[in-house]
Amino acid sequence: MSGARRLGVLAVMVAVLVAAGLADRVARPPGASEGADITSQTPYAPPAAAASSAWFCVGATAGDKTVGDGTVVVANTTGAALEGTATVVAVGGMARTVALSVPAADRARLRLAEVAAGPWAAAVVELDGGGAVVELATSGPLGASVTPCASSASPSWHFAEGSTTKDAAMTLSVFNPFPDDAVVDFVFFTDEGTISPASLTGIAIAGRSLLAVNVGESVERRDGVAAMVSARTGRLVAARMQTWDGSAGRKGASVALGSAASGLAWTFPEGFVAEGLAERFQIFNPNSAEAEVEIAFTLENGGAEPLTLRIPARSRLAFSATDDTRVPRGVAHAISVTATNGVGVVVERTVDAAAPADRRGTAITLGSRVEARRWAVAVAGTEPGVVELIVLWNRTGDPTQVSITALADGDELEPAGLAGLEIPARSRRAIVVGDSFQRPDTPLIITASRPVVVERDLFFRAPAPGTGGPPASSAMAMAIPLRESMGP
Repeated sequence: MSGARRLGVLAVMVAVLVAAGLADRVARPPGASEGADITSQTPYAPPAAAASSAWFCVGATAGDKTVGDGTVVVANTTGAALEGTATVVAVGGMARTVALSVPAADRARLRLAEVAAGPWAAAVVELDGGGAVVELATSGPLGASVTPCASSASPSWHFAEGSTTKDAAMTLSVFNPFPDDAVVDFVFFTDEGTISPASLTGIAIAGRSLLAVNVGESVERRDGVAAMVSARTGRLVAARMQTWDGSAGRKGASVALGSAASGLAWTFPEGFVAEGLAERFQIFNPNSAEAEVEIAFTLENGGAEPLTLRIPARSRLAFSATDDTRVPRGVAHAISVTATNGVGVVVERTVDAAAPADRRGTAITLGSRVEARRWAVAVAGTEPGVVELIVLWNRTGDPTQVSITALADGDELEPAGLAGLEIPARSRRAIVVGDSFQRPDTPLIITASRPVVVERDLFFRAPAPGTGGPPASSAMAMAIPLRESMGP
């Protein structure tokens, strides 16, 4: 931890060979309209028929196991092999491109440190077709985490959650994968006001280079920090690594892709508060007008009245589900946050787990902004010591049928008990995957007859001595929708 906090503003200019046309392919993916289509603002898998696809994975270290050693995981949901390359750009001057092959109905893993080692790293994954989903997994002494990689770049990125207290470290990684330089401003939002450090204003990020910023060096000892990264010129990809070392109680590590834009609706399929489990939502309004939001609850049993909050312009507000009497203890729930006056917000959920709860660690995730009939997760597995939870939320007025299949060795496995599951109208359902089959490192495809929202949570039990697994920790993230299944 101390090494991470000593990291100041790190930048490195590297020359890497990226295939011609990368900028156009990523900034304007097949079927997406820049700035208008939501697919330019949220990760998604291009159709299998796409001529090519590209993904950006940011926010991990490459060999620095004191924070979060990164591994890129690619899941191929199609019936044909995908070929491509992975280019790893590391702070410290190293960059390297390697061939990448992803068999049909299977996955490929690439540990960043095996390609180009450095204190922080980013990866560009380019494939000769669509239908793949790409995630970044991290593991370190504070726990394991997972986040979707970005399927497009953006001129702005937003983070609602963050902390720079004595026990915490917040690092923003900003990657410019394109040939032209970008000029970037960092702005931070706390309960005590807005901070625009001179040292982080008008920073030039060279083409095909990575910048890592230790936020605690500019925003000291703040429990709540929202952040906005804005490019005056160029497009970027940004992610946050947040850690708590346990010295003040909270302990965990979370890597999370930022949000490319504020949005009018955010959904979180999974929620649960009980003794030892604390759940809170950070709502960030990066706009120049006040936002009015409604927080609505879907309880597994019973009902709850919605809550209305006002978020002042360019500020953040925390809502604690643990402390709110609308949320009953021991009853699973889903939550939606909707901007009712047309001013978008960015919403993240944080869960702290400690004894006597049956899980441990701190995990953070952005909400989902889309619904789809087909989703996939690349980082998955039900090996001993890991509990995998798939949570589905049917927000439509009709029941939906759901099936979960596993990708393994070129086949789509259909585990008993995971086919033909019914989710009633306006209901959620949580599925413990390990109750139906046990298999490590198995990507999943979730298929529904009507649009749903899907979240994947992983709970790591304490590993057996000498196994080298992550400590007891939690990881949560939304699944990645497949483009052809998005929409009504």
